[in-house]
Amino acid sequence: MPSVLFVCVENSFRSVMAEALFNAIAPPGWRAHSAGVDARGKSVNPLAFSLMEEIGIVVTKTHPRQVAPEMMKEAWRVVTFGCLDRCPAGAAGKNEDWPVPGSPGKTDEELRAIRTDLQARVEDLIRRLPK
Repeated sequence: MPSVLFVCVENSFRSVMAEALFNAIAPPGWRAHSAGVDARGKSVNPLAFSLMEEIGIVVTKTHPRQVAPEMMKEAWRVVTFGCLDRCPAGAAGKNEDWPVPGSPGKTDEELRAIRTDLQARVEDLIRRLPK
């Protein structure tokens, strides 16, 4: 099954939401996964769950995952959030970086704006998937 991999630093907010957004509207046969370059945390940021629930998407991921070379290799596209230089090899030629801020210090309004930005970027990515 073709896949997209979303990678942020901790795999606790942006990449988790992008994965959920993609999987909610992905065309048949496509799937998204997410991981982090430094996924040492024990849990996903609860804000990711509540922001997705506000728009009717339930996030079931319970813990951050560390990105691995085989994940990069298997993905059709690797989307990073400013951390490509810390990813394992394997994204060359199939990566894009999205300049989306993280959650620390953001107001509720700013967090919703991040979600809206991610939605638009995911929708654009889906339009660009090979048929």
